[in-house]
Amino acid sequence: MAQSKISNNTLKDRPIALLIFEKISKKTPLYINNKPIKLTFNPDIKGLDKLFKKNDADNIIKLDEIPLTKMFFVGKGGPYKLTDLDKTIEFGSNKGGDGGGIGATATTESLQCYYNALRYKLGKELSRENATDDALTDTSLETTVHVFNGSTKLNAAQLIKVHTSGSAEQKKAYGTWIDFDDKGQNVYTKTANTLAINQPWPKPIYFHRGSNFMKACYAAKKLVLDFDKTLDADVRKAPAAGYSDDKWNPGDIWMSTLKPDPNSSHPFDFGKGGESCNLTFEALKDAVYEKAIDKEVLGVSLKKATGTPKVLQFNIPKGADGKSRRIQNVDVDLKGFRFGKTGDFFSSTDVYLIFSNNKEMQFRSFDGTKSWQGEVKGASAAGGKIGGGGVNFYCSDILKNPIATDSKNAMKWKETKFDTSKFDKFYDLYETYSVHTKNEKKIKEKDLIDEKTFIKMANSYKNRKGQNASGSFKFSKFMGLQLLESIYGKNNGKRKEWATKVLRYAMSNIDISSYFIKIE
Repeated sequence: MAQSKISNNTLKDRPIALLIFEKISKKTPLYINNKPIKLTFNPDIKGLDKLFKKNDADNIIKLDEIPLTKMFFVGKGGPYKLTDLDKTIEFGSNKGGDGGGIGATATTESLQCYYNALRYKLGKELSRENATDDALTDTSLETTVHVFNGSTKLNAAQLIKVHTSGSAEQKKAYGTWIDFDDKGQNVYTKTANTLAINQPWPKPIYFHRGSNFMKACYAAKKLVLDFDKTLDADVRKAPAAGYSDDKWNPGDIWMSTLKPDPNSSHPFDFGKGGESCNLTFEALKDAVYEKAIDKEVLGVSLKKATGTPKVLQFNIPKGADGKSRRIQNVDVDLKGFRFGKTGDFFSSTDVYLIFSNNKEMQFRSFDGTKSWQGEVKGASAAGGKIGGGGVNFYCSDILKNPIATDSKNAMKWKETKFDTSKFDKFYDLYETYSVHTKNEKKIKEKDLIDEKTFIKMANSYKNRKGQNASGSFKFSKFMGLQLLESIYGKNNGKRKEWATKVLRYAMSNIDISSYFIKIE
């Protein structure tokens, strides 16, 4: 179960502030997302430590309502708000286990996997009716499902399997969840029933808590984060301070119909070194949602249900009516391209792609002879950028034609540095795309300049200030032509998909967290 957080109500009901003061004074760690972190009071908030020492909850709460000063604590990965702190046992949590609640959490989540597994196994006999505690007993769990050290030992006839880092003998958290309601059901049973009825998946179903498969789900996120860090700062999607697993997907347990060995059954189709992967947060978010809808992989966040459990969905890309909830979820086609705003090849360093719905994307260098990017333009565009690495990823992944390379390793892609040896290729591409049918401002072949003149004009290119900017022109324009070659150089029926993905990526101001459900 994910640790609940300290709230303002908690602060008022118990002497929490003084306890926080004592822990910080003694340099004792506090827990955030189940991890111990040593904190100090934010020095920018004068008198904050005194408020906590006096246990002055009313004034602390008032401070917390001021956006500029609500970051109370400083520490690794911070700053942190009061509501970031885990509500562990000493702060009023009803979970058993060690001081941080970590051991209890692991055991509770593992036991929930057991109950879920048995509930799904009994699903055929129970149809859509709830199981009772007569069916979901300790005895039935121990004789039906055997789990240890993250692997399984199963009866040959058993259909439902559990993969967890817990153990059947771990019972120390069990008692806190025997919270019988008026129907005589405990929390484990109620949660298992709610999940089975809400998610009627086909068998076999594997439940994961701390398994290699579950770790592989988060490894896919790490791969995307590593790729994101290779991009220029102004086109990255993840926060500069980092992006924790729990922020990306807070699934306490994962359920799946895929084989449990991640080496043969990649949860989100990732591979080594960026080959054939979902390397952008937009692509990975789509993959996580599609796997859940296809009943293959789903993260499940758990919270102790005090009444009738309910299921909530988070990070849904589309509403129930099928309409987009996010403005960036546009579907576009690639209509063509042009050189600069006017179509004159030597009037600028850029190349424009033209999409449907009056959207355009300008590709140019943003820092002289490096940092080649695409930026959304057009009357109805929402703005946004995509870096060269992101563009190349979609060229590789969708068009199967990476930019200026035959390498499949998108993690190692770099822009082409221009030198004189590339002039022949530069001129060939100029000839091809100046007269291309998709060029909005195409010219006739008779109007093409010869290569000698082309080289002279490229070497003498001047910017708007009249300064020689030939280096920037050659780098930027050559990159733009190589992009056109990736798009149009081969017959490809996926240009619409490519255009949609690239534009969505550039326009997205999305919450890059992925789809999951919560039972509470």
